[in-house]
Amino acid sequence: MIKAVIFDMDGVVIDSEKLYAKGEVKLFREYGVEIPDEDWKLFRGCTDDTFYKLSMERYQITEDEKVFRQKGHKYVLEAFENELDYMDGFLDLHKILTNYYQIGLVTASPKDFFKWINKRLHIKQYFPQIITGEMVTNGKPHPEPYLKMIKIMDVQPHECIVVEDSVHGMNSGLSAGTKVIALTGSVQREDMPKVHKIINHLDEITDELISSFK
Repeated sequence: MIKAVIFDMDGVVIDSEKLYAKGEVKLFREYGVEIPDEDWKLFRGCTDDTFYKLSMERYQITEDEKVFRQKGHKYVLEAFENELDYMDGFLDLHKILTNYYQIGLVTASPKDFFKWINKRLHIKQYFPQIITGEMVTNGKPHPEPYLKMIKIMDVQPHECIVVEDSVHGMNSGLSAGTKVIALTGSVQREDMPKVHKIINHLDEITDELISSFK
């Protein structure tokens, strides 16, 4: 029996992936880099540290990492300023789920980013339990983030559903032993690992669907 539903944040709870990309494109162009379309899937769902270290190495950017990261944060927050909102269907889904299941949030985003997002959208009101990037030693795709949330909730992995949109996040949930629902939009279906269900919209998550997971 499912007892808990755990959400990723970016691209699942908040409609932020296109805004991250907007800020990151601006950042990389400053260094003469155009990110190939096929590379974006490498970055989605990874920690802040991993994103900046991996991208600097991959595109041979020689800037001071701290300066590069500060610029990236600045451009992303500028993109967030006027456009950030919840994913279509999340608030309605939350109303349904909160009556029957424990609800948690596991994000790779750093604490400072989460604080800014919470100030704008008051996201903490929807999640009794929240894990941000700095709260774990090993970020997604390692299972630690979801295993930590499972321990906090005092449930078993097979009693949890994870809702994710990134390959890193899906693999993290699968490795933790949870059921994984993958939301399309951030990665192509053919790039997804073998998850338990693929959906195109959050309104496809119904009590009937959740009850079908044994």
